[in-house]
Amino acid sequence: MNTLATRRSNSAFTLIELLVVIAIIAILAAILFPVFAQARESARKASCMSNFKQGALAILMYVQDYDERMVPLEYGCCGYNPDGVPAGQYGDRVWPQLTRPYTKNRQIDKCPSDGTNSDATDLADMGYTTSSSDIRKEYAYGITANYGYNYLYLSPFGNAIPSDSAGNTIPFIGNPLAVISRPANNIMLVDSIWDLANNVPFGGGNWFIEPPTFLYSNSPYWFGGWAPGNANSFLQYGATWPRHAQGMNVAYVDGHVKYQKVGQLVAGVNPTTHAITDLNAYQWGGPGG
Repeated sequence: MNTLATRRSNSAFTLIELLVVIAIIAILAAILFPVFAQARESARKASCMSNFKQGALAILMYVQDYDERMVPLEYGCCGYNPDGVPAGQYGDRVWPQLTRPYTKNRQIDKCPSDGTNSDATDLADMGYTTSSSDIRKEYAYGITANYGYNYLYLSPFGNAIPSDSAGNTIPFIGNPLAVISRPANNIMLVDSIWDLANNVPFGGGNWFIEPPTFLYSNSPYWFGGWAPGNANSFLQYGATWPRHAQGMNVAYVDGHVKYQKVGQLVAGVNPTTHAITDLNAYQWGGPGG
């Protein structure tokens, strides 16, 4: 019995040995967890990039069906009124709704890396609930899409606001594809946010983004451009946001999508003064853009 007891005692782990094993596991976890997190984010970025590709192709299909004009940012304006006033008039519709016949799936409007974008959040942003009409809900889902549209250069406000035969206002006019001389270098869609507080995005996405300057846009109105350093303005980066490892997905007018850093979005322009310093490097639009 004494020999068996001795063998059992000799085969047991000491407290020091257990602590060493625990320390090794903790070190391995500290090394591997960030790697796993990066791998998950890479997968989410790739999924978001696929969504961007589908969104860009939907716009290009719209362009082919509508006399080679870019999709308007919004049809109807500007009271955020999807119901229509007076009764029976066609209400406001935003570009993700106008391209929905080509995508058939509104879930591609949501970036998997944006933990704030849910159906409930989308409805709350517009003051709607699950009991709201389908017209209102679809409007809310479209207006909070995670890919913002470069409206200023692709669908600016018209100098003379026209109306269709039913009397509906169409303040945003899609530019002809022919005026875009470098579609492979002209930004169309970028990762976007609804709002910002203490440098933390909330509320999902935003159906439009703001270029860092209005120059060469031929628009009589814009929303003011970027607000660099303002941690409480959704326009800090013009409503874009680097949610993918300090960068974002960007779709161009020719339909290709690539990953960009914030600094690359302001190449050739000073977002504080709005001055264009290198038109060839400027990616948002204008002559040669």
